Amino acid sequence: MSAKSSKHQKRYLGLELSGAKNSKTTLATLEYYPKEEKVFLLDVHTGIGADATKDSDEVLIETLLDHANNHPDLKIGVNVPLTLPPCFNCTKKSCASDGCSSPEVKWMRTMPLLKKPVSKKVAKLKNFFTPYTQRPIELWLKHEVISKLPEKIRFEVDETLGGNKAPLTARMQYLQRHLHQFEMHEVLPKLTVALLMPTLKTSVKHLQNYRKMEEGAEARQVILEKMCDLHDIFIYDRDMKKLTQNLNAFDAFLCAYTILLFDQNECVPPPKGFPVSSGWIRYPHSSFEEGEE
Repeated sequence: MSAKSSKHQKRYLGLELSGAKNSKTTLATLEYYPKEEKVFLLDVHTGIGADATKDSDEVLIETLLDHANNHPDLKIGVNVPLTLPPCFNCTKKSCASDGCSSPEVKWMRTMPLLKKPVSKKVAKLKNFFTPYTQRPIELWLKHEVISKLPEKIRFEVDETLGGNKAPLTARMQYLQRHLHQFEMHEVLPKLTVALLMPTLKTSVKHLQNYRKMEEGAEARQVILEKMCDLHDIFIYDRDMKKLTQNLNAFDAFLCAYTILLFDQNECVPPPKGFPVSSGWIRYPHSSFEEGEE
C-alpha cells in the first residue's frame, strides 16, 4: 500500500450488519499510520444488540459514534446495500409503454452483457433484469467481475432484496439517516477475499472453506496470517481469535480493510457512464487474468 500525503493516522470502521432483533452485528476498527505504513486492528466489537435501556439501533449508533470520536475523516465499510433498486425511487404514477427512462434502468437495459455471439433467445434471457429487486451494480458484478474469476471460486450475487437482504437494507436506510455525517461505502466481503487470492497466494481450498462451520476457522486463520504478513497488519491475539472463530467478525474486518484499500486508490472505480448514484460496491483490483479458469 502506498502512503497517503496526510501524516496523521486514519480510522476505518467495518460494519457487519445483522437483524435488529438479534445480537450478531459486529464492528471492526482499523487504524492506519501513513508514515510507518502500518495497520492496526484496534477493536472487534461483537454481539451489538439491545440492552436494558436502549434498542439495538440506539446501541449500534452509540457504538459507532464512540468509535468515530475525534476522527472527522472517518470512513465506514458496510456489508449491506446502501441504496435501493431503481423502482423504489421512482415517483411516476405509471410506467411508460416504451420503457423506463430513468438513467439507472436505461443503463441496465443497454449494458453489453454478452461478448460472444449467441442466439436471440439466450441473449434475451441473459439480459433479463428486474429493476425492483436489482441495481446496476448487481448486473455489473455478475457479468463483468465474478464471471471472470476462476470457476471454482465464483459465487452468486445476492440481489438487493433477495434472501434476508430486504430487512437488512431497510435497517441500513434507517441507520444512514442517523449517521449522515460519515462517509459510508458498500462492501461485499467474499468478493474482497476472492480478489485478494492471487496476492495472498491462498489456495482454492481456503477460499471454498472459509465460510463453512467446521473448516472455516482454520481457513480464516490462514487468510488472516497471509494478510498480516503481506500488508503489515498487527492484530492482537485476542482479536485474532475473534476473527477466526466468528465469521461475522471476519467479515467486519474485511469491510474495514476494503475501505482502507479504497482510500489508498487500490479499489476499482465505476466504469464510464455508470449511474453511481444507484450504488457502487468497493472491491480491490485483482491480478486474475480475464477469463482465467
